[in-house]
Amino acid sequence: MNLHHAIPDAAIAVGSALCFFAPFRSKYRRAPRWIRSGFFIVAPLGLAWSALGFYLLSHHTGEHTDLSWPRFWALEQLHMTLGRMVLGILILMALSPDLYRRHDHSTPSV
Repeated sequence: MNLHHAIPDAAIAVGSALCFFAPFRSKYRRAPRWIRSGFFIVAPLGLAWSALGFYLLSHHTGEHTDLSWPRFWALEQLHMTLGRMVLGILILMALSPDLYRRHDHSTPSV
């Protein structure tokens, strides 16, 4: 297994686990529902992307794979699709001002 290919999979797995718990932090607890939902959607998609990446890496033998060509192709395409979905959701969340706005719904003190 090539370490240069395993590091991104491990980093995304850790980041996805952190994204699962992000909506429960005090900073995002009162955030809009779509921001919290975005975190919950990114978490399992990122974990699936990492798991699939590790599976594909475990079947690499040099420049080739020991999987059948149709199976490898389908899994590789699924891997790329999951990665693009996660990236797209994260870009949408990062471009939204709702992510950075302070969400304080407490009553003002008089």
